[in-house]
Amino acid sequence: MSLLFGDTPKAINLLSIGERGVGKTVFLVGSYTESNHSHDGDRHTKLWFDCEDHGAHENIQGVLNYIAQTGHYPPPTMKISDFTFSLKQQRFWGTQTLCNFRWWDMPGEICDLNNRQFQSMVLSSQGCCVFINAYSLIHEPAYLDSVKDIIELVTAIASLIKHHNLQYPMGLIFTQCDRLEAGPLGQLQIEKCLEPLIIRLENARTNYRRFYSSIPIVRIDGTPVLRASGSADGLVWVTSELCKARSVQSEQDLATSLSQSTSLDQGVSTPRRPGFTLGLISAGVIGFLTVGFALTSLWSTQHPQQAQATQRTVQDHQNVLTRDPNNLDSLISVYDHYVEVGQLAKAVPLLERIVAQKPTHLDLKFNLADLYELTGDKQKAEATYDAILTAQPQDVKAIVGKGILRGEAGDLQTAQSLFQQAENIAVTQEAKGKIKEIAAQTLQTKAPTNTTKP
Repeated sequence: MSLLFGDTPKAINLLSIGERGVGKTVFLVGSYTESNHSHDGDRHTKLWFDCEDHGAHENIQGVLNYIAQTGHYPPPTMKISDFTFSLKQQRFWGTQTLCNFRWWDMPGEICDLNNRQFQSMVLSSQGCCVFINAYSLIHEPAYLDSVKDIIELVTAIASLIKHHNLQYPMGLIFTQCDRLEAGPLGQLQIEKCLEPLIIRLENARTNYRRFYSSIPIVRIDGTPVLRASGSADGLVWVTSELCKARSVQSEQDLATSLSQSTSLDQGVSTPRRPGFTLGLISAGVIGFLTVGFALTSLWSTQHPQQAQATQRTVQDHQNVLTRDPNNLDSLISVYDHYVEVGQLAKAVPLLERIVAQKPTHLDLKFNLADLYELTGDKQKAEATYDAILTAQPQDVKAIVGKGILRGEAGDLQTAQSLFQQAENIAVTQEAKGKIKEIAAQTLQTKAPTNTTKP
């Protein structure tokens, strides 16, 4: 493999996406051990991972010790851990470090775009590995439905990458392939079951590849050990793609690339402001789509014939607003434009005027609260939640939103009370569980975290 690299190795952030227990941690440890064992025999062509970070090395060794002592895989990850590695290759003149990368290993529950911590990680990443349990995919009919949120998440990221023409490689890692029939038949079964995601990635022209990971536990001299096969290939490919991509620089994460892409599209310089990176994913991928759908639905309902007509240009709509400041059609169009280019401060007064015309449309008020928060006006965001609760005192989403803001302000007692209120009102166990998760994340931000080995 020929890699393009500079004198200074790139620093890369990689994301892992997958449901709880899919095997992300075992994959990482297996990739590390496999690459180190395989490069010894043919040092001038093989790539391998090196780990000089003491904490990460202890975590890896902890997993290997657990397997050696119990003969079982470790339990699913309960906390977010990061591992720092180097991708290296032996050249004729010595060892070459091609890149340094940080891998975030996180619980499956965190892989949710409604989770603010995960939003931040997505925006800070430059590539990702997506994990699917191949055995469950083929043998458990309900499995595909259980990972539909993961599929939607990956599709959303792929669509964003396509829209902005970004360099962001994705590795599809199919775990537990050692439990399936070896060879092409097993791979065909996997791809048949996952056809909806594959079609979406192909349509988005995503830079992705599929990898089939086998990491069984075997006994060598009576001691249980991991015997990885094919796991390192996926991680090597993702990191190698980023090494070759001249447009991807150290510290140039997804948020920076999006900001630069937007600036180039508009021919102007868009500053990276506080809260903007969070807004790109929550609003740009999911939240802003929700805003757009809500506004489009509202407008189309009132203007069924106009909805079929060719849209005016942004400048045309701005001209309309100079003559008619409350023209709903133009307010929506210009608002959408400012959101798309990341000029959130300019979008605020437009959405305020839209909400003023539709005071009973609570979805718009939620969007306004989000926009206030993204632009740093948390006082107005909380006031908006209060207005929603005046109309609907039992609105769980508004109670949780206010609880998050109270927690971020340091008012933990009120935040805890609000989260408890929301949990009591929530109907389903799934909703109650999500509220507990949000409460734990919000309240823990004010307390020190402890680091433990897996």
